[in-house]
Amino acid sequence: MFERSIAGTLWYWWRQSAVFAVLRAVYRWFRNAWQYSLVRRMLVHVSRIQEKYEASLFARIMNAVLGGIAGALGYFFRWFGRINAGSVNERVFRRLFSGSFIFRYETLFGIFIAAMFLFPHDYWNNSYALVAAVGFLGLYLCVCGAKGRKPLSPAKLGLPMMLFAIVCFGSLAFSHDFHDSVRILLLLLAAFLLCYVAAASITDRRSLMTILGFIYFAVLLTACYALVQRFLGVKVSSSFTDLMANKGVPGRVYSTMDNPNNYAELLVMTTPLAAVWAVKVRAKLRTLPLSPFLCCGLALPMLAMVMTYSRSGWISVALAFAILFYYGDKRWIPLLLIACVLAIPFLPNSVVVRLTSMVSGEDSSSKFRVYIWQGVFLLLLDHGLTGIGLGPGSFAVVYKNYARSRATIGVPHSHMLWSEIMVETGVLGLITSLWMFLGIVRRSAVGASRSGPGVRRLALCACLGALIGISVTFFVEYVWFYPRDMFAFFLVCGLALGLLNAPAEAFPEEPATLVEH
Repeated sequence: MFERSIAGTLWYWWRQSAVFAVLRAVYRWFRNAWQYSLVRRMLVHVSRIQEKYEASLFARIMNAVLGGIAGALGYFFRWFGRINAGSVNERVFRRLFSGSFIFRYETLFGIFIAAMFLFPHDYWNNSYALVAAVGFLGLYLCVCGAKGRKPLSPAKLGLPMMLFAIVCFGSLAFSHDFHDSVRILLLLLAAFLLCYVAAASITDRRSLMTILGFIYFAVLLTACYALVQRFLGVKVSSSFTDLMANKGVPGRVYSTMDNPNNYAELLVMTTPLAAVWAVKVRAKLRTLPLSPFLCCGLALPMLAMVMTYSRSGWISVALAFAILFYYGDKRWIPLLLIACVLAIPFLPNSVVVRLTSMVSGEDSSSKFRVYIWQGVFLLLLDHGLTGIGLGPGSFAVVYKNYARSRATIGVPHSHMLWSEIMVETGVLGLITSLWMFLGIVRRSAVGASRSGPGVRRLALCACLGALIGISVTFFVEYVWFYPRDMFAFFLVCGLALGLLNAPAEAFPEEPATLVEH
């Protein structure tokens, strides 16, 4: 393809340059040092703690419970089949569920994911996610029972996730608003269940591509909705923008989410996955492959990301795609860097103003966060060991005694994910959540580097990029405060774990494509 030949030519010139020769020599020295370093051995080794956890009595009990439920459901299906043999009921059920795309498990799960992202904020209820998570868990056990297959072991999600869940439950003992903490605990339960269901749904290439396809169209439709908002006009809100430091910045689009930052966080976590589907889909319009056109469609969510005017979102999504291209095809990186440099003179003035506000020191939202963090630091000195309980209710009760200014008394959270986790669940919550997050990132990176060319490797790169990208936002926003973003985060974790646990033969190697080498 023409654009690929341009990338290849630029890559060739770059490799022949003296700068590249110097950088390669330095890189080789560090690579050899890294290859035999203790840190590398710690990162790529197989966790013995995880192996012992999967072989523990607790893990065996969980497996036995899920396996017993699936076995009982399987027995019921066989009994139902015997008593209905040859009847109209059997023919109807066989036609509906044998090879039907609509009634496949991963299709139904993909439909739910798309619906969760597409529901406008005013019509969405977080209880839908809890009901759906429990329902899909039951449906998954039905599928396992009907096919005589063992359910995925919950231990495959990792010991840190189980410990973090236990710490969240234990934090109820220290809650200052028990009812609100129970509400948040139920939302976390839904997130953990969705993580398990997502991991269990990835069994082969077809199941992965089905789910990624629904994510792609959900991202595309939310972007179209954001463009419609911009066309109709979005009111400039002082709640989202410092009007004095951001003169000329228009109203920020938020699509189906509560506010522009929430929508930007969703795009950071889902757009890399949508890109994998666009690149790897095998659909054709007669003899014309659709993949190039679907890749062009990704310009819409990128445009929507710009119109959110979320500075942390811009940095996060750039990092996410940098990681995807780094693992996918490094030859595109120089071309992308050149394109970014050439695009600077054409940036709208509102984007330039928004970018410069990050370093000008005049933006009130940055100062506001500093005031909040000062009060949080004082709060942690008194309650950092045990935490104050889950939810904004407990935070509202306790934080007002530590607020450094009157303007910060009514804030609902600490505007940083890691500090908020420690505020709510104490030092154990911080340790287990960091262990969980870094463990999934480490395993995804190792899995991507060891996988051959194909959709599995590219999808792992996308999950890795999404997780590392959103981790930047973690330091300036409490991303989990908006439940749909929290669900999206655990869905990405579940997809990564599902790809890591799926058998290698279910994802045969494929020829390198436009962005994979």
